Amino acid sequence: MREPVTTECQHNFCHSCLRQYCKDPQKRFPCPLCQHPCQGWDLSLNNPLAKITKLIQLLLLYNNSKELKQPEERLCERHNQRLSLFCGKHMQLLCPGCVEPPHHQCHPLRSVAEAASRYRQKVNVLIRPFMKYVRKLQDCESMQDRKLQDMRKEVANERLKLASKVFHKQGFMNTEHTAALSRLARQKKIIQHKYKTNRIAFQDYIYTTEALFKEVAEKSMMPDLNMLNEAKMIHHRCESLEPPAVCSFQLRREGYTLPPMDSTLEKIQQKFRAEVTLDPHTAHPHLCVSKDKRSVTPRETRSTVLQRQLTNLFDLEVLGSQEFHAGRHYWEVQVNDKPSWAIGLYSHSPSSRGQQQPRSGKNRRWFIHLQDGDYLAVGARPVLLALGENPRRIGVYLDWELGQISFYNLNDNSHLHSFQETFSHSLKPYFCVGPDLIPLSLCAVRG
Repeated sequence: MREPVTTECQHNFCHSCLRQYCKDPQKRFPCPLCQHPCQGWDLSLNNPLAKITKLIQLLLLYNNSKELKQPEERLCERHNQRLSLFCGKHMQLLCPGCVEPPHHQCHPLRSVAEAASRYRQKVNVLIRPFMKYVRKLQDCESMQDRKLQDMRKEVANERLKLASKVFHKQGFMNTEHTAALSRLARQKKIIQHKYKTNRIAFQDYIYTTEALFKEVAEKSMMPDLNMLNEAKMIHHRCESLEPPAVCSFQLRREGYTLPPMDSTLEKIQQKFRAEVTLDPHTAHPHLCVSKDKRSVTPRETRSTVLQRQLTNLFDLEVLGSQEFHAGRHYWEVQVNDKPSWAIGLYSHSPSSRGQQQPRSGKNRRWFIHLQDGDYLAVGARPVLLALGENPRRIGVYLDWELGQISFYNLNDNSHLHSFQETFSHSLKPYFCVGPDLIPLSLCAVRG
């Protein structure tokens, strides 16, 4: 059967035969076997039957090719003698002249008939494992399809969970909901593309394996000389087969970042305040940290060259002395009218301990900053913030277990931005100071 399809009455036919039987198909057509009126031509391919048909064709090819052709006489191009020997080391047909000393000495030499019988047995032994191997690959392909279906169901369940969390502050939540669904859709697209690529790789490999199996079955029926001449190639191709791996997926859970109500922010300030100070050992050499470790400014310099070197905001950095690896913590920073600054958290991995500056690409930062009049939230990707007024005092809230970093404009207790992450290393408060001489100060948190 070629491209077998199943009708609604559960009978199987070749798609082309069914088309030929109903030369002028209408919306209904009678089943050729039981005359059941079928509703239409939207028939799906019966994949299991198609695979079984392929295996049967291969078996028929093998079973119907048992009569060997008469061997043809072949002569050595070098000595013009009959090729009657086979070198097992070089996998090569030889004549008596080829084995005269010193050529092929101590090599395993056999007659053509003996060598052909030996290698034919080896080839025949491969046939049944090949059939099992093809079936195993087809099972892997089916498992791949099931995994893709599981992923789709998991995405559907995740969508339901996300939809159930939509509640107060509807305007803010609509934006968050759309962003989360967009990220989930991107995940789905990436995973589907991954599975599609992997499935194509399986199909290509199955096709190659079946073709090689068919070729091996055909060559096993060749005359001795012809088969031995191909033995080296068959052996190499069989040994070099390597199937693709079954890929898996890990769906990243999505959630929402909710801004707190004013009363909630007051509770955060009262309950989770942390006395954060600056660590002078991590400060840039051109920064001056106050004695109480709560304020930092650039050092005054009259050098024009040095001033040009300090025009980049991220040249002047300092970390907090505190290190957070669990719990909830809140602190406030006074920025006043500074034209450039950055405030946030720095992922302090064990490999980065002892560094003077947090510049390693392996370490991550989450912060908001002001530069050239623009406010940006910088994490995995930058987000431009639209603020009604310039904040003079910033509140920073870390919830380690929830994986959330939030920033607030304390002019009016409004929410500026939140990052949602999964933390794997301890975090330290992170500060960048512009080249202006206005200090950046840590505030005593209001109780």
